[in-house]
Amino acid sequence: MAVERKFIKESVHRLLVKNFIHKETQRAGFGGLDIQRTPLGTRVNIIAERPGMVIGRRGATINQLTADLDAKFDLENPQISVEEPSDNPALNAQIMAAKVAESLERGWHFRRVGHSTVQRIMGSGAQGVIVEIAGKLTGQRKRREKFIAGHVKYCGDTALELMDTGYAMCKKKLGTIGCTVRIMRKDAVLPDHVKLYAPGEKEKEAMAAQAKAAATAAGVETVEKTEGDKPAEGEAKPTGDASSDKPAEGRRERKSFTVGGDS
Repeated sequence: MAVERKFIKESVHRLLVKNFIHKETQRAGFGGLDIQRTPLGTRVNIIAERPGMVIGRRGATINQLTADLDAKFDLENPQISVEEPSDNPALNAQIMAAKVAESLERGWHFRRVGHSTVQRIMGSGAQGVIVEIAGKLTGQRKRREKFIAGHVKYCGDTALELMDTGYAMCKKKLGTIGCTVRIMRKDAVLPDHVKLYAPGEKEKEAMAAQAKAAATAAGVETVEKTEGDKPAEGEAKPTGDASSDKPAEGRRERKSFTVGGDS
């Protein structure tokens, strides 16, 4: 039982750290947390919609957060890095759940909040979404309302691996309302998906994937353009590659900040 107790203790410890960071960075748009152990210490990667609020003026906020993690949770040499969501923030389930709770606290009707959230997420390219609001919505009796769009999964490994889940609480006069958002990622490939390739098309996709991976490793995130984003007549087309010092038009540099550890 020693090994099992160790796993349970480690999971509880990670949950306490996540809840603490979530509470401290809630105003900055907390979107997720990843904790990794490295030979140099414990690396804590925070995803936030507004990284500047997590860092603070001259790094004061993130330095205080690092000191709190070391003192309260006894993390070995904590190193905190903050970055923006890799995709559109509307595709981050935790950020959208917090926005739903915030809208309800402002006095919006729950149906307006649910439908507008679903439209925003689906408009960002998600394959499916479920927005669930539960609690005393309009009276003393508790109830649960669901707003569903697109293709979603409810159970099984497909739901666990391909759907992101976010949860937030809204405190109102009648009581607490729970807001849950589950999003089917736009790049999710379902087990029953079948794609037919033309001659040479598969090799082109493999080369494009390698180029995108190289650009990501270089610190540049490529933004895929759709048909509606074609340049107008007479407009100069973007030029440049991932190896240039300045990212070309149609690409944006991914912001990341790291504090802590031996320099």
